[in-house]
Amino acid sequence: MTNEAPARRRATIKDVAKAADVSPMTVSNVLNGRLQYVSAATKKRVEREIERLGYRRQANARNLRVAEQRSIGMVIVDESPAFLADFFTCQVVAGLANVLNSADYTLTVQGMRGDQLETSMITRNFEVGGFCAMIAGSGEERRAAIRRLVDLDQPVIVFQEPITLPGADFCAIRQDDRGGGRLIGDHLLARRVEDFLAVVPAQDWPAIEERLAGLRESLAANGGGARLTVIASASESFADVQDVVARHLADHPLPGAIIGANDPIATAAMLYLFDHDVRVPDDVRIVGFNGFEAHRYARPRLTTVDSAAYQLGEQAGRAMLERLESGRFARNECVLPVHFDAGATT
Repeated sequence: MTNEAPARRRATIKDVAKAADVSPMTVSNVLNGRLQYVSAATKKRVEREIERLGYRRQANARNLRVAEQRSIGMVIVDESPAFLADFFTCQVVAGLANVLNSADYTLTVQGMRGDQLETSMITRNFEVGGFCAMIAGSGEERRAAIRRLVDLDQPVIVFQEPITLPGADFCAIRQDDRGGGRLIGDHLLARRVEDFLAVVPAQDWPAIEERLAGLRESLAANGGGARLTVIASASESFADVQDVVARHLADHPLPGAIIGANDPIATAAMLYLFDHDVRVPDDVRIVGFNGFEAHRYARPRLTTVDSAAYQLGEQAGRAMLERLESGRFARNECVLPVHFDAGATT
């Protein structure tokens, strides 16, 4: 005898209609954006009941008879409306899309702020066969978002999050950002750098948290004598990075090294130094992270850590296809290595 609660029945369109005191056709009109037929008050009432009942739209019966769901959802939780302008995100999405495309699957991409995940259309319907996600925000916010996705009872892959959920239909795929942070620290300590300045975006990302953690581990293993200061830029834009570096250096001496959370941040800091007659690497050493093609255009060539962003997307695509074929993920975590690329800035 077990004490397990009976499985909860999924809410149907008729349940929503009854709770909102409208017809099923009115609910359908709200779900499909046919708002010319629905008053604002009725729309609001229907949406409230959809949320309360946890209703998620299912692909129509004809589609389910003809073919399985052949689309995967990619959720990008990012405060920036230009979320696809990020090099790392683009590489991950490209790798994922190409693997899925080769298996005749489509990829549905939706970017949103963290507070929009709960009510986003992509999480309220059954028109995708599984979810991949890249999530920014505090640790607590990210964990809440992951729980929300896992509770949808569909396979979930999360990028760059150092987390495992035994027993859940879940897989975490990331690169060794912490190891990359240690490589940076070891490289600079070998060059007798004692004063480190890290420039990060104000928006929290798990990968950047891991890079800083690895850097701190390297400094601690060296006896803890080196100093690390972390400053946050309002965004990753060129202007915001240069502004925060300028404000810091107005009140502090030059550090031995500036570490950008990614290559564009490092490059913006380096160009600020050039404009103020600071020599790189003679006066200040500069290190970035990610090693995408654009970093090769900087002169001197930027020292960086090469990311496996495209391969992360490919790995996720293969893992999702295998999961849909076998009914389970072969493993709940996959960590790809990173590689240190010594340029001319250190």
